[in-house]
Amino acid sequence: MNITERHFEAVTYSAKAAISAVLGVIGYQWLHLPGSPWVAGVSAVIVTQPTLHSSLKASSVRVTANIGGALVGAMLAFALGKPILAMAVGIMLTGLVCYAFRQDDALRPAFVAVILVTLAGETAEWKTSMQRVAGVLAGCACALLVGFLFDFFTRGVKLQPEASRKNGQQE
Repeated sequence: MNITERHFEAVTYSAKAAISAVLGVIGYQWLHLPGSPWVAGVSAVIVTQPTLHSSLKASSVRVTANIGGALVGAMLAFALGKPILAMAVGIMLTGLVCYAFRQDDALRPAFVAVILVTLAGETAEWKTSMQRVAGVLAGCACALLVGFLFDFFTRGVKLQPEASRKNGQQE
């Protein structure tokens, strides 16, 4: 049976996602972090990419978007005192900031962070929002670790995007 490169990539990518999710959940529980470990598993799967370079980019976008959205949401919830208004204004501001900095990939996770933080204030569960950010960080760290190990053991560590390597360029 001849395994094509596409088949190998599919198996490798799926294995990286599965291992990253498992390590994210187990690591979150092992560290006795408060909150729901599923957040780490979801974040690990979301940022797992076929190459280490793209995983690094996805992780940095997700972490930055979550922290930025959480901060905007927290400030507006405190300043405005009305969760729905704070959510609406926070989503608008976050969207405009992402647009200004050409961070289209950060829009959705930043919006979600704004929503969670502003509406968590309604039930006085601020810890939940911060636990979500911790879960995102843990999941991203696990995905990067797994991506690094897979790249190292399958074809050597390559932090450059595929197109740059083919052209003999470095970023």
